[in-house]
Amino acid sequence: MKNEENENLTPEAVRDLQLSIRYVFINYPVERLKTIHWELYRGWVYNSAVTVSAEEITDMLMYYEMFDDFIDDLFKYCQHLNKTALKDSPVDM
Repeated sequence: MKNEENENLTPEAVRDLQLSIRYVFINYPVERLKTIHWELYRGWVYNSAVTVSAEEITDMLMYYEMFDDFIDDLFKYCQHLNKTALKDSPVDM
């Protein structure tokens, strides 16, 4: 991150970020999101396996696994937000 991106967020900006997280899971339920993520990874492997190194394949697999865990964590956080900070917002997942 650049230094200017490290500025404190206003309460409105924090709420906008929270709502953005919620809308990801409204538009893409967690299992659908993980399926899309898997399909993207699988397509990359299928189309790149001949032209990339073993190290690049390993890096992509590690990235896939880490991002899959991130999706799970983000979904749990979104569930927490729905019970706390966003409980009064009209849209539910």
